[in-house]
Amino acid sequence: MATVKAVVFTGDGKHDVREFPMPEPPEGGLVLRVEAVGLCGSDLAQLDGQMLVPNGKYPVVPGHETVGRVERMDAGAAWTLAVGDRVAVDEILRCGRCAACRGGELGCRQMQLYGYTMGVDDGPGLWGGYGEYMAILPGTNLLKLPGDVPAEELTLFEPLANALNWATLSGIKPGDTVVVEGPGHQGLACVVAAHLAGAVKVIATGRANDGLRLEAALTVGASHTIDVDNEDPVARVAEITGGAMADVVMDIADGSTATVPLAVAMAKSRGRVLLAGLKHSKPVQNFVSDTVVFKSLTIVGGSGFTPGSMRASVDLLAAGRIPTKELLGGVFTIDQIDQAIAYLSRSVPGEDRVRVGLRFD
Repeated sequence: MATVKAVVFTGDGKHDVREFPMPEPPEGGLVLRVEAVGLCGSDLAQLDGQMLVPNGKYPVVPGHETVGRVERMDAGAAWTLAVGDRVAVDEILRCGRCAACRGGELGCRQMQLYGYTMGVDDGPGLWGGYGEYMAILPGTNLLKLPGDVPAEELTLFEPLANALNWATLSGIKPGDTVVVEGPGHQGLACVVAAHLAGAVKVIATGRANDGLRLEAALTVGASHTIDVDNEDPVARVAEITGGAMADVVMDIADGSTATVPLAVAMAKSRGRVLLAGLKHSKPVQNFVSDTVVFKSLTIVGGSGFTPGSMRASVDLLAAGRIPTKELLGGVFTIDQIDQAIAYLSRSVPGEDRVRVGLRFD
């Protein structure tokens, strides 16, 4: 029997590479040959056993920024796809029946998430992008991608879809000044989205060890960068804006709660603050809510993408309007998973990558 390899997270900080039988298409579904998957900072929390979504399971094949080609389809499959088509996998499998789904909104209470809620003991077990092949259930939103761009560049589709949604939620409009806190791969996607939305000044902030990422921000749409370890970000934003401050501040920083009061401080009167970087349930220190009142700020939360922003992301990638090469970062094979995770966790001394991905040849 033919076997395929996949990375498995066990929920206790450990991972290994296992062999699985080649999957058969689920009833009404298909089998995807995975070409590439992007690694996300949330994967590290998942690796350590943090349940980031309801009904998460272990052991599990992770991976939710997945690009691949249709390998086999069940006879009853309803997609208008052909074997060999390249697609992006929307990791959220919505029920399609609840009020939220019928209204085209977020919040489906019966959703499944590829790479999270279906474990290795469920059916073929290959439900995430960290494997050579992946089983796809009927009803999954699969979006066709161009075949002439390296697959590892196209895994940007998911963080870009988030960023486009957050640009809409925060009301970025032409002429705005936008601050993006946190220059990880998701923050860099927000720089791109803010630039596309017409912001005339996009200011990316990071720490002293974010030099490579801040340089990348300048190549993909940022007009200014701030090293918050060596500069006062509030004073610097005031300097850049002539005292006007930012129309929108997007907090995309993962784990750091200090960025929340900073976001409030950098926003102008009647400005907007978007909170999207997860703080992993840590309380925010030094947050003075009176500042929100006196400035008449609008604060919104960004939990992810919408079907519309996912469609827009894929369309922009297909049109060649996204700097995918500049945001490629480091690409590894499944046999180099230890190295890939080390770069993802930024634990390689003296080295960094703006993004990390796996490629399956």
